[in-house]
Amino acid sequence: MFKRMLVLFLFSFAVLIFSMPGIETVARKPPPPVFNFPSARDNPPAGWAGPVFQLSQDYPTTAPASETLPWKAFDFKTQPIQYINALLAYGLEGNIEVDFQGQKNAVRKWYHAPWMHPGREFIHGMTHERTSRPRELAPTQTRSFQNWAVGLYNAPGGFVLGKVWANPNAPDPALARFPDGTVAFKLLFTQASVSQVPYLKNDFEWLSDINQVSKTGKAPEKLRLLQIDVAVRDTRADTTTGWVFGTFIYDGDAPGATPFQRLIPIGLMWGNDPSKVISGGTLTQNFINPDQHIPQHLGFKGRLNGPVDNPVSSCLSCHSTAALSLNPPRPTINGIPPANPTNAQLRSYFRNIKSGTPFTPGYTSLDYSLQLQVGIANFVSSGALVPLVGPHGPTGFGIAAPHNAMRRRAMNIIVPMERDGTPAGPVVPRRRRNR
Repeated sequence: MFKRMLVLFLFSFAVLIFSMPGIETVARKPPPPVFNFPSARDNPPAGWAGPVFQLSQDYPTTAPASETLPWKAFDFKTQPIQYINALLAYGLEGNIEVDFQGQKNAVRKWYHAPWMHPGREFIHGMTHERTSRPRELAPTQTRSFQNWAVGLYNAPGGFVLGKVWANPNAPDPALARFPDGTVAFKLLFTQASVSQVPYLKNDFEWLSDINQVSKTGKAPEKLRLLQIDVAVRDTRADTTTGWVFGTFIYDGDAPGATPFQRLIPIGLMWGNDPSKVISGGTLTQNFINPDQHIPQHLGFKGRLNGPVDNPVSSCLSCHSTAALSLNPPRPTINGIPPANPTNAQLRSYFRNIKSGTPFTPGYTSLDYSLQLQVGIANFVSSGALVPLVGPHGPTGFGIAAPHNAMRRRAMNIIVPMERDGTPAGPVVPRRRRNR
């Protein structure tokens, strides 16, 4: 009898506890995701004693606390130099000391986008960028040079990366909506030598496995810092795109005790000046630094671009194409206008597309993040997954039957794009079909 009463009491107590407000929610709350994405395409060779890249992927699981945003003290339209320099200082703070290993930054952590590992070299996690043609970097440049880069997001951006990839087997592009204060910070290095591009003297240098030593036996090469790109989600720019993009170039002849003090702003843009696409004229949504003296090819009709970038595009127009079509699977959008474009095509490419709005109807916007686009395209082209569609439309990607026709089609047409706008093609080995 006593045992029966004890069991009844314990059962009644449990019912009472779990009927209390909030208890059931807490009890059933799923654990935060633990991310374990690969860092690079190859492991270091035996005996390697240099740096080894580790993906910074401890993404915040809750919205980060607000912090002082130093660029907010300036108006990007009337104080562009102060604005962009504040962004540069913010991106460098704490990162120089740890060689840009964002997870080790003692001031604020920075994060990498996942699933770019098929193209990441193992030393610093850099991926291949657009190759610079002869005389694009300097009149003395007589041959083409590779360029490589690594990008990082601050905590608000890392929070969004974590949401998109919360289920590592089913990324959800619809969650790519970056909040005000998100910053993307990208370092671009070049293979060019000082003899070919003299302003690269006394530069900041990194070794990079651009030759894939594990396959070719060719040793890593020394690359020089050429360009730094910054992009910030700023609601003060919501009347145009919601984003402000800027770029710097290294100038070995500039004053400064360190290479990072010799970074010179090329300019800033917060819109594509769509009314001036065909007619031309003075741009009012772009600022080009008149005190920067290294010859620049810039972008389309003088719009902002860095030295690595394609001169037929602009920073904003290229990134505005960051989007995916989930159902039906359709090709990743080319980041530059086609050859010999019509006026209608030019007007389309140089629109002011607002944050979160897709470049093309039927696509899901990735909110100006080409890193998310490349990562998810790599993921799909691996051959394991296809778009999923829920009752309210496309929801992400998930595992499909091995002979599913949509899966095979998605593998072939949702592919990462090179910086010059050409498809990179599937870059990870496709899994063999189940027998």
